[in-house]
Amino acid sequence: MIERRADFCEYLLFEHLYAASAVTHGVFTRRGGFSGPPFNGLNCSVSVGDTREAVLRNYDVIVREIGLPLVSARIAHGNNIAVIERATPEEPLDALRARLRATIVDAMITAERGLGLFWAFGDCAPLLFYDPRHQVVALAHGGWRGAAGAIGPRTLQTMRDRFGTRVEETLVGVGPAIRTCCYEITDEVRARFADATPIARDTVIIEERPMLNARDDGKPHLYLDVTYSNVRQLLAAGVTPDHLEVIDDCTGCVGLNRFYSHRMEPEVDGRFGVVIGLREE
Repeated sequence: MIERRADFCEYLLFEHLYAASAVTHGVFTRRGGFSGPPFNGLNCSVSVGDTREAVLRNYDVIVREIGLPLVSARIAHGNNIAVIERATPEEPLDALRARLRATIVDAMITAERGLGLFWAFGDCAPLLFYDPRHQVVALAHGGWRGAAGAIGPRTLQTMRDRFGTRVEETLVGVGPAIRTCCYEITDEVRARFADATPIARDTVIIEERPMLNARDDGKPHLYLDVTYSNVRQLLAAGVTPDHLEVIDDCTGCVGLNRFYSHRMEPEVDGRFGVVIGLREE
């Protein structure tokens, strides 16, 4: 992992993606930016109560560092996937953005150069993909519902079906997400994984049975590791360990001073930005 600091921002880079000259990417922290209290940083969501002016200024900071305009679809909290491409080679960027605003998915894939696939995260795992043979990138939103729907393997399958991507050649980065130390789930969530496809069942759920006391009835508590549930599924799908990099920070605790956390900071509830794109030739 590579750390970079610039005017009004700080961001992390995956070493194997950084070494690929055709790709630009970044996992931006909450530090810097123009958002006022309670966000106090580089908040990248306009839907959490921040001012539109501040968020747009934060976007400008990211665009300056990445060197590409940002495009984004709406997040579905599921496992739908869209291939992002211009309707015609001459389609204006604003027209493409307008179409994407009506697109609800949890993974975006593109072979278009000059576009930065962008989403804002707050506990779900960002999954970044790069196929160096066919020059294709993808960004997926790996929350618990995405993991239950095998969003990582499904993204790879779509890249293979559409572009001929070879999974064993694909470079993948998994960004920070909430871990078992901070994310208690219900029996209903565990049941969703149990009912999922075989590859989606390959997840990390731990069970702890506390001592019976006045505040606890002794029933087991369940905790989900969002980061490594996605990692295990990606490895099971054929991603090779040497092509997979992981940012281990838990957004709920060790990474809380770097990233926003939807579950641990309900009064703040900001989102950190993640982007990947292919540079113009």
